[in-house]
Amino acid sequence: MKSLKFLLVTFFSLFPLSIHPDNKPNIVLILIDDLGLTDIQAYGGEISTPNMDSLANEGMLFTNYHTTPECAPSRAMLLTGMDNHNTGIPMIPEVLPWEYRNTPGYEGYLRDDALTIAEILKPAGYRSYMTGKWHLAFGGHETAALPFNRGFDKTFILDATGGNNFSHHSYLPYYLESPWFKNGRETELPEDFYSSEFFVDQMIEFIEEDKEMDSPFFAYLSFQAQHIPLQAPQEFIDKYLSTYEEGWDILREQRKNKAVEKEIFPPDKKIVDSMSTLDTWSALDRENKKMIIKSMAVFAGMLDAMDFHIGRFITYLKKEGLYENTIFIVTADNGPEGNDPSDHAPWRKWFKTTIYDRDYETLGDQDSYVYIGTEFAQAMASPSHLFKFHMSEGGLRVPLIISGPGIQKGKNHNFAFVTDIAATLSDIVFDDVDERIIGKSLQNSLAGSKEKNYLDSDSVGLEVTGNSALFKGDFKIVKNRPPNGSNQWELFNLSKDPGETINLAKSMPNKLLELIGEYEAYAEMNGVIELPLDYEWAAEMTINTFKRNYLPLIWKSVFFTVLVISFVVVLIRRWRNAKNLEQELNK
Repeated sequence: MKSLKFLLVTFFSLFPLSIHPDNKPNIVLILIDDLGLTDIQAYGGEISTPNMDSLANEGMLFTNYHTTPECAPSRAMLLTGMDNHNTGIPMIPEVLPWEYRNTPGYEGYLRDDALTIAEILKPAGYRSYMTGKWHLAFGGHETAALPFNRGFDKTFILDATGGNNFSHHSYLPYYLESPWFKNGRETELPEDFYSSEFFVDQMIEFIEEDKEMDSPFFAYLSFQAQHIPLQAPQEFIDKYLSTYEEGWDILREQRKNKAVEKEIFPPDKKIVDSMSTLDTWSALDRENKKMIIKSMAVFAGMLDAMDFHIGRFITYLKKEGLYENTIFIVTADNGPEGNDPSDHAPWRKWFKTTIYDRDYETLGDQDSYVYIGTEFAQAMASPSHLFKFHMSEGGLRVPLIISGPGIQKGKNHNFAFVTDIAATLSDIVFDDVDERIIGKSLQNSLAGSKEKNYLDSDSVGLEVTGNSALFKGDFKIVKNRPPNGSNQWELFNLSKDPGETINLAKSMPNKLLELIGEYEAYAEMNGVIELPLDYEWAAEMTINTFKRNYLPLIWKSVFFTVLVISFVVVLIRRWRNAKNLEQELNK
């Protein structure tokens, strides 16, 4: 595979795509973790995000952009423009059954032949930098898949699904410590580390070090915010201590209304009553409400802090005269996190062995472990149904803002997909789209066109961890596994029903069969493995945690024990031989 990567990179170096004759723009890709569609104010949120809102006001805001429901597959598709099953990241590696790792496309790390945006842009003279979450090198075990070895010139990254925002401590038992790397080598964090602040500081430092070089840059800022554990400096948390006192039902409705007001969601369409199957706000006692309200304040403070540091980065670019020739892309890897870690016994057992606490007074600080839970995650996905890990719109539909030179101001309501980002950047720089990329260029949309980028005959399939979807024209089929799904195909007309309120599977059986046939063709073409019905991600993570952290120790212990026993056996045999020889000589 390494030889294939060498050939690909050599080919693009010797025979590059035709480079755009104009002054090539700098590119800043900002990726936010676990973000709901309406978390940003430009999309209808209540959290202060003036810097991202400014980018939205200056550029194109996409209201119908879709990604995958999990972080690592989204990141692989975002950076390569390829289907996740062709990148080696079909699902997050932590829950990947290890017996699948010998199957092409299921390696659990970014394959050499899945070229990143940084590798694609290199022939055009781009310097590429990255700070933040990578999550594509099997927790740092596959060093060839680290960004420093995948086209990026300077990097400071976390190769895990998440981590403490103030220190090296892991947030899951799967990682003994968070795996941090600088320029491909393991590294330590500075003492005053806070993730959002440090990622911006380090990115500015990288650009400063090379600012005398006459070449454009690609900067990939991949924030840990809003992934659990939610943590933020106190001054940001304090701003939101009373914001969420009315509860999740009110928040979901307020965000839906704001989304309508901002033309993110049509005014005459219904949304799923997603809260009806969850706990009611009124049923909670005072202490539980108090804890959840502050947890939401921490979430809001974390996003506010991230936006503040994005503002510092923008200020730096303006000061250096770089802002006017920079394209900004702001998006998220998936919808909001609705998992409650305390539901899982292995997590509860592990939690007792860590530095973490869930004390109300210090909620959100460096030793605090904060999450918002299912109900508020569903509220924050408003006006969509469900959230992260699900193929419903709440897991897939997230913000996308693109601004910069030549980009018109406005909103685009047409379907767009995560693989379109790599296609668009390739088109902007080379006036052509790399043939490996399956996405569509959004260049026309950025120029103000209202024409669809996807024809009604185009289909877009997606599978992650056993959950599946396919988009074609106005229609979408979706299949979610239990507990929040039935593992049966559902059919929706998103143009008439963007809230996914009416399942058309029974009333339009021919359309359902048509789209299922398209999905089956997609699955076969991309080597999708259908997970068994008894697969359960939490159980798989527990197994993988043992295999990653303890099985190697067991094998080492077995090897050492066998070595010691062998040595003792050899000594005994030599002693016996010597004894026998002595007896023979004494006869």
